[in-house]
Amino acid sequence: MRKHRRFFLAMKLRNYQKKALAKAHCWFKEETTYPLIVLPTGAGKTVVFTTLIKELYLANPSKRFLILAHRQELISQAVDKLITVWPDAPVGILAASLKKFNQTAPIVVASRDTLASKKRLEKSYPFDYIIIDEAHHVGPQMSSRYRKIIDHFEEIGCPKIMGVTATPYRMGQGYIYGMDDHFFGGIAYKATIPSLIKQGYLSRLSSFKVNNDAVIDASKARVKFKGGDYRESDLEALAIVDDTIYAIINDWLEKAYLKGRKSTVFFCVSVLHANKMALFLQNQGVSAACVTAETPMDEREDILGRFEEGTLSALCNVAVLTEGWDAPRTDCIALLRPTKSLGLYVQICGRGMRPWPDKDDCLLLDYGGNMGRHGCIDVARPERNKKDDEVVDKEMIWICDECLSVNDIDDKNCRECEALKPLPPVSEELETIKDEVGASETIIAAEGNVLSDELGEADIIEVQEAVEFVRAERAVSKNGNDYLKIMFKTEENYWPRSTALMMTMKGKPREVAEKKWRIMSRGFDLPYSIESAVQMVDSGALLEIKKVNLRKEGRYWNVIGVTF
Repeated sequence: MRKHRRFFLAMKLRNYQKKALAKAHCWFKEETTYPLIVLPTGAGKTVVFTTLIKELYLANPSKRFLILAHRQELISQAVDKLITVWPDAPVGILAASLKKFNQTAPIVVASRDTLASKKRLEKSYPFDYIIIDEAHHVGPQMSSRYRKIIDHFEEIGCPKIMGVTATPYRMGQGYIYGMDDHFFGGIAYKATIPSLIKQGYLSRLSSFKVNNDAVIDASKARVKFKGGDYRESDLEALAIVDDTIYAIINDWLEKAYLKGRKSTVFFCVSVLHANKMALFLQNQGVSAACVTAETPMDEREDILGRFEEGTLSALCNVAVLTEGWDAPRTDCIALLRPTKSLGLYVQICGRGMRPWPDKDDCLLLDYGGNMGRHGCIDVARPERNKKDDEVVDKEMIWICDECLSVNDIDDKNCRECEALKPLPPVSEELETIKDEVGASETIIAAEGNVLSDELGEADIIEVQEAVEFVRAERAVSKNGNDYLKIMFKTEENYWPRSTALMMTMKGKPREVAEKKWRIMSRGFDLPYSIESAVQMVDSGALLEIKKVNLRKEGRYWNVIGVTF
């Protein structure tokens, strides 16, 4: 069998990697909590933390380092990168799956499961630094294997600990840092997907509407939950239907294979589903193979090697290629598994975002409805996740009428052809808002009047001022509620005219905020965070507003409407 071959280029740190290193050093010197380094999939987080270890060790060779990972692929990757960065690195491996048990080296790359053994922990010498790869797997449970390991070394040595991840959140928990019950204290450095795409370090992800018959729709079946996500057995029953598989393959052939996409990774629901997908693809004349946890290691290495060399066009897998595997030539991701996990969704999509010669972008074909659940990955955030017992009643995307590309709900223009987002019908809302304004004014009186319809009532508009510019910021009400403050620069006054949108509240204030935003933006949905709303306003989302309509109440002038 052919052994899987790894290729490396000379490691020259990019600017953002240098910044991440500097921030990590500063955090260790100045802070007592444990930091996170957040870099998107494909951004080279392993290079960052292996370089960090090299610098710290060379500064003080008496120090010991532990790299902790939960999967064999991550262990091998860390060792390979460390040796590439530092060929003479004094590194040992502790992993039962690799049949290696060196835990006395100055630098130990260890399997979480192997090291968590009580006997091994008792035999281990203290570590001065611990790096946790894919740190989002560190949960809040004190009884977890990660916590057992960390608690042990804290008791015997008080090490400095740092986590690295592309997805600093967990399903059901949200962000994994910053709160009293969180293990990590904060983010030392973060690079974003849009910034790295702009700099050319990541490949752009494009997506188009898939055939309705090819969708594995968890919302239309009696799919139960296990561990917070859809139960595999229920998803499998939906996914292995012959007609659905044929519909997926035909759609993929049309949108990817026949248009020159050469390397597609299919993320499947189960082992049975992955094997069946590979068989059906082969029957269509496609060079395809399947990799699962059941695949023997030699065979797995051979299959992955052939895919990375470009002799396999399609690779079907179940959960084994979501982390710790790099295949830059991947130019299409076919996501066949519905998931409620934002982290899993982002990790999967990230497999296709590494640059490759002559690779303009990576095509995402989402057959599991995940983009509708979470939005586009470059702006996805955990607030968008819903609880198991909640119904997903709002799509996080919109489909371009011109080119059928998939866009995030907050996008005003199509990502592919720049066509404007179609305006939803708002006439009914504009008719009903007048009746609701009076009742809601008292609820948010401390934050200002509710915006009326675009013209308001003629008898209450006392002043109309021309708007030169619109700005937004996060503000805090007298009651301690965060809200979005929209400010208008007029010809006569500099930022004195404003209106409040209580985005973070529930019930009527939230409803009013949504209506106010929809009026001011001419029909667009309210963003899902204040930060996103501020960014949209700064990017010109409200530039069509030409005048503000004002009403004097006591000493103050309140914005009651806008004119376009």
